[in-house]
Amino acid sequence: MRDATVSPPESKGLPLATQIGWGLGTLGPALIMSAFNILMLRFMTDHIGIAAATAGLLIALSKLYDAVTDPLTGVLSDRTTSGRGRRRPWLLWGGGAMAASFVLMFWVPTFESVAVATAYMLVMLLLYASAYSAYNIPYLAMPAEMTTRFDQRNYLMTFRVVSVALAGILAQYVGLRIIAASGGGREGHETMALALAPVVLASTLIAYLATRNAPFTVKAATQPRYPLTEQLRLIGRNRPFMLLLTVKFLTLMMLGVQAAFPFFFNQILRVPDNVLAAYFLTVQMTVFVSQPVWLALARLIGKRNCLMIALFIMVCIGLTWLLAGEGDPAWAMYARGLFLGFAQGGVLLMGQALLPDTMEYDFHLSGLRREGLFAAFYTTIEKTAQAVGVTVIGAFLGTMGYIAGGKGLADQPDSALLAIRLSVGLIPALLCGSAFIALLFYNLSEARLQELRRRLPAHPQA
Repeated sequence: MRDATVSPPESKGLPLATQIGWGLGTLGPALIMSAFNILMLRFMTDHIGIAAATAGLLIALSKLYDAVTDPLTGVLSDRTTSGRGRRRPWLLWGGGAMAASFVLMFWVPTFESVAVATAYMLVMLLLYASAYSAYNIPYLAMPAEMTTRFDQRNYLMTFRVVSVALAGILAQYVGLRIIAASGGGREGHETMALALAPVVLASTLIAYLATRNAPFTVKAATQPRYPLTEQLRLIGRNRPFMLLLTVKFLTLMMLGVQAAFPFFFNQILRVPDNVLAAYFLTVQMTVFVSQPVWLALARLIGKRNCLMIALFIMVCIGLTWLLAGEGDPAWAMYARGLFLGFAQGGVLLMGQALLPDTMEYDFHLSGLRREGLFAAFYTTIEKTAQAVGVTVIGAFLGTMGYIAGGKGLADQPDSALLAIRLSVGLIPALLCGSAFIALLFYNLSEARLQELRRRLPAHPQA
């Protein structure tokens, strides 16, 4: 049995089928999160009749719930004992619950009272949060166990980023087309969720089966048991991880701000959802094809520098939306999509490829194998940041006088239109610029990890 207090041997390389299968495992959670970020705020305001500020508050409450439950899920994952590994059983449980919650969030009964509808949506949001955590936290802990090779972690994460791009296409292009073809409104959203839920189930099952022979660590009986509060203190000593969390919070909050895009395309550009779908298709296809470029750049200049380049591009693209308006040429919109997709490909790949490195660095600091707890914090940041983005947009629109219409679009005051424009242009640029500054202080390189591995025999826990 592999001892969790000893670093796994240098990996000879994972089979391609294992890498692809694990990467496809992110298709389900990414599909739901993408649909959630783009559609949920507008769905609750324009089709359920919930005020924008209230809708944002519901999302915020579900993320406060995550802040409590995610670390507990991570600890349970670390302590799971199974011949199938500590993580894989969770993929089955969480995957089924995610698919169910996806349908229930968009399949809202017709209630006579908006208050009852609001309560229903809160319960569904909590169900979704629980299911997402049960799946995604163990899932994200797996790469640090499956391979110790610096370059292979980059390569492994490309399959995850490709799946994120595919999920974006399914949610933001196929999903929007399904909604439009089904007449829009509640019925269109119900049809969309029912059509895409089987994809969620299939992706989680593929990940479970494909990783059956992947390396994993087990918790040794001799490993010290620290209270959760002490573990949190030890995590705070991991400076690279704390910086990575800061960067991820800012960049993922920017992705949550994308909830403003449906409003922007409808109210500012005055184009239908089919055009929005085509724009998102452009973005996600560019994310997909950009991966070989970012892999090559990472080998030349390192992960951190690639991430900084990608963030700089996103700042520039965000500011150009401030100049957009009704009647803009289509080529300008799609050019923004191409540059944004290229930059998002770098942000997604490099941000995720840095995570296993910080997990390994923690092992060298503490002698503990607690990838699940680290994945829990990462997942909490991932969900909280995007939810904060959605919540901020909802509160901002509400404050600026956005009119929620239960049966579709309503004419908006100039203040609300200004809020929509700032939400798409200025706010994302500020977030990405702040992440760029934080990365200046990140210094965990491949050379530093290699040096720590050479010193491993002298570790007090070895």
